[in-house]
Amino acid sequence: MKKRVVALVMSGIFAASMLAGCGGNSTAGTSAEAVKSGSSSEAVASSSSGSAAESVETGTDDKTITVSVQADVGVQEEWEAVAATYEKLHPDVTVDVDLKAADGYDQWVQTAFTTEDPKADIVNINLAGDTKTGKSINYSDYIDNDSPYSDGTWGEQFDVSKQRKTGATGAFDALSLESVQVLWLYNQDIFDEVGVEPPTTWDELIDVCQKLKDAGYQPIAMPGNYDSFYSGTMGWLSQIYADQTTRSMVNENRAQEGDWDYDPDIDGTWTYDPTDPWNDDSDKVTQNPSRAFANIKNGVYRGDTDGMKDVWSNFAKVFPEYVGGDAFFGTDADGAKTLFYQGKAAMMVNGAWGVIDFMNDMKALDSGKDVEDSNGNAISNVKKFNLGTFNMPTMEGDNFEAPVRTIEVAIGFLGCISKSQEHNDLVVDFLEYFSSEEGQSTAINAKLDGGGSVNGPSLVYGVEYPDDIQAAFDQMTFIGNCQKDFSNTIARGIGESAETFREFYQYSYDFLNGKISVDEWAEDHENNIMEHLDDAMEANGIGENDLQSPQNEPTGN
Repeated sequence: MKKRVVALVMSGIFAASMLAGCGGNSTAGTSAEAVKSGSSSEAVASSSSGSAAESVETGTDDKTITVSVQADVGVQEEWEAVAATYEKLHPDVTVDVDLKAADGYDQWVQTAFTTEDPKADIVNINLAGDTKTGKSINYSDYIDNDSPYSDGTWGEQFDVSKQRKTGATGAFDALSLESVQVLWLYNQDIFDEVGVEPPTTWDELIDVCQKLKDAGYQPIAMPGNYDSFYSGTMGWLSQIYADQTTRSMVNENRAQEGDWDYDPDIDGTWTYDPTDPWNDDSDKVTQNPSRAFANIKNGVYRGDTDGMKDVWSNFAKVFPEYVGGDAFFGTDADGAKTLFYQGKAAMMVNGAWGVIDFMNDMKALDSGKDVEDSNGNAISNVKKFNLGTFNMPTMEGDNFEAPVRTIEVAIGFLGCISKSQEHNDLVVDFLEYFSSEEGQSTAINAKLDGGGSVNGPSLVYGVEYPDDIQAAFDQMTFIGNCQKDFSNTIARGIGESAETFREFYQYSYDFLNGKISVDEWAEDHENNIMEHLDDAMEANGIGENDLQSPQNEPTGN
C-alpha cells in the first residue's frame, strides 16, 4: 500500500506557541492550521528582525539557506545550533537564521510568497494561507529518497503518518516534528478549596464555573480578541466541538470505489465507527476533496445545522459570563496567562506546551527571576500552585454524534518557498539533517538551554527529553484529533482567507454579546461559507467540473 500522510486542516491553530496559528512555535493552532504565540522575552525581541511592517528582502544566494520562522524563546539558539553543525558538514553552505516577529507574521509570510525571488527559504507555512498554492516545495518529491543523515530514507527518520497533507491537492508542504494536544489546565489548589472536580461534560463545566464564581474566582482565563477566534483558543474550541456534530460526514466525503483516490486496501474494508476516535484517520479511510466540496455546495454539509446551533448555544452559557464578562473580548493571550498565574482565574485552555511553560516559570520564580509574558514584561504577584490538567468536557444531546475529541496534531509547519530545483534540493537536504535524530537532539537541547519550551513528544525517532519533561507528557491521555481532512472544514467559515475569518469573528462576537440570536448566527455562518466557497475551491485546485465528476482526479476546471 502506498505511503500516506495525515491530512490536517489547520489554519494557524496556533497561538499559544503556535496554536498562535496551535502549538508551540507557530502552532495552533494552528492551525490550530496551531502555532505558540505564547511566552516570549527580550531574547525574542533581539533575535527578531522586526514586524510585519518590514518589507520582504529579496535575492537568493544559491549556497545560502535562510530560515525565517517566527521568533520565540530559544528559537534563535535552536536554529543557530543546527546551522553550526550542518555548516561543519557542508562548509560551502551558509545557514542564515533570520527570524521574524510573531506579531503580524501571517502578513509577512503571505507577502513573502507573493514577492519575486524572496530571500527567505524556510518559513512557518501554516500562516501563509492561499498564497502558498503552487509556490511551496512538495516534500512528497523527496520523502522516499535515501537520507545522508540516517540509515534509511528521509521518511524513515520521523513519523510521516502524522504529517500535514493538503486535503485537495495532496501536497505535503508542512514539516512538523513535534506532537501536541490541546487541553485544559487548572489550579488544583483553587479546585480543592472550592470543592470541585475536573468536569467531564459541558454541563459539568458550567456547574464548576458557577461554584468557582460564587467563591470569588474568575472561573476561566481565556483570550477573546480576534486572534483567539482566528487562530487561537476560541478557534480551537470551534473546531473541537463542531466535530462532535459532523463526525458522520466522513461517510459522505469518503472516496467511493472507482474514485481516483480510492485505496482498496483500506477503503475496501473500512466501516464507520463514531465510538473510535481514530476511525477516520487518513491511514484508515480516504476522503475525496471533490465530493467534500460538492457536499458543501449542494447543502449536504452545512454550517447552519441544529448541531452547530447547539454548540454555540452551549458556548453562550460560558462565554463571556465565566471568562471575565465584557473584559473577555479585550483579553489577549498574555492577559489570560496573567490572570491564571496570579491565582485570579482557576482554569485556562492551552496546549501541552503550557504544562512545560508552567514548570519552567515556577523554576524561574524559585530562583528569584521574573515570570514574563510574551512581550518580555514581568508578571506581578505570581502565585505558586499545583497544576492539573483535564481533557475537553464533552457536549451531550441528540445532535452530538460522538464523544468529544481535541486537537492532537503534529506541529512546526516548516514549509519552503520553492525556487530553482538546485536550491530546493539544498534546502531540503538541510531539513533532512534538521529532522534527523542528531539534528533534532541538537535543536531541542539548544532550545531548552536557551529558555525555550517544547510542545509534546518528538516525532523524530530516537529523540529523548529530560526526565521531568517526559514525565509530564506521560501523564496526558490522548482522545483523538478533530482535524481530519474535510470533517470540520466549515467550523470557522471556509478556506484560509482573512475575509472568512473576519466575518466569523464578527457574527460570533455579536452572538456571544446577545446582539443576534443563535438562528441568526447560523444563517450568517452558512452565508459566510457559501460566499467564500469558490475561493476555497480554487485554492484547493477544485473546479466546477470536478464537482460533477468526483471519480476523476481534480483538474481545477
